[in-house]
Amino acid sequence: MGSVSHRADGAGGVCRVSLMVAAALALSGCVETAAELAPDADPHTHIARRPDVSLAGATVAFVSVDGPPAVVSANFVQDLRREAVAQDIAIVDVKKAHYFVRGYLSAYLTSEGAAVEYVWDVFTKDKTRAQRMNDVIAVKGQGSDPWAVAGDAALASVAAKSAEDLAAFLSNTPEAIAEVKSPAGATAHAAADETKALSYAPAE
Repeated sequence: MGSVSHRADGAGGVCRVSLMVAAALALSGCVETAAELAPDADPHTHIARRPDVSLAGATVAFVSVDGPPAVVSANFVQDLRREAVAQDIAIVDVKKAHYFVRGYLSAYLTSEGAAVEYVWDVFTKDKTRAQRMNDVIAVKGQGSDPWAVAGDAALASVAAKSAEDLAAFLSNTPEAIAEVKSPAGATAHAAADETKALSYAPAE
């Protein structure tokens, strides 16, 4: 295994093994089938995160992560949830979610090692795909198993980048609640005025 880098080209895949996350089984049939949602060649799109909003209202349920072997998927899901929490993403039960997320990961060998490609589809309650996020991470190394060559470092990087991209998308949704911020210096001016008033208060 070696260094990890992002790359925006390449395509390939391995067998898909569906991993339903937590209570997401209850959502079965609420969004299109995996075959209908198969990753396509959509280019990676960068979304800027808005700094003036809260993601609390844009609740999310991770429905499934398809592609990796079961053990790899289990570890990846843990990384993803941890990174999502770090990005202030509100993960809730499917019955309370405003957005449903389905993920697809594939790994394949390259001339220098391996590459991990990920695709995330975000759906609204009415089954409409609101956003697709995808990218490829390349890893230098040797071996015959692309998942082994990629290793934990690449998957951790995918989890971090996925959570970052998802948070950026959610920050631009109607459910994102604008934060109430006081004008710069307002607090300082109020404190100064109070001090000034007290300094001229008559002594009893």
